[in-house]
Amino acid sequence: MNLLPESRKKELSRLYYTRLAVVGTLLFSGVFAIHAALTVPTTLHFLQEIKDQTILLAGLGEQLAGSGEKEVSARVKTLNDTGAQLVHTATIGTASGAVRAIINVPHPGVRITGLSFTAGTTDDKKQMKVVGTAASRESLRSYAAALGAVPYISTADLPISAYAKETDIDFAILLTGTLAL
Repeated sequence: MNLLPESRKKELSRLYYTRLAVVGTLLFSGVFAIHAALTVPTTLHFLQEIKDQTILLAGLGEQLAGSGEKEVSARVKTLNDTGAQLVHTATIGTASGAVRAIINVPHPGVRITGLSFTAGTTDDKKQMKVVGTAASRESLRSYAAALGAVPYISTADLPISAYAKETDIDFAILLTGTLAL
């Protein structure tokens, strides 16, 4: 029970909140001062590391400018040449890719019994010999036409002598081109 008059109660309340604000401000100022004091060594260390790394980088630059520059240039040239070879190798079609490309051509009535692949000096000079047996002249003719229509085959040579028999025709078609999908 508080028997003090209202004006005295308000004055005590104001005084209490003022003291609370002063204590809070002092506490905040103390924490801020401690934080600032602990940040100084970290900042000094960071600035020293920047100086050390700058000196190290300058030293490395001087070393590269000396006799090591020729070695580095030779190594860079070798790496560039190797990279160019790898890029070229990635674009060259493989024998398995050529076989896959030929097998994907529809061949009803035709049984393929052998394939031989010869990689030429350029992509246009690759050759593949397709050997097999056709059930009829019509199935052989349609298979040879289908091979000739494929965009990665420039020529599909089927000797006319393959049409001598009417059924169970043994054939050998010579394909020339890029032979890649």
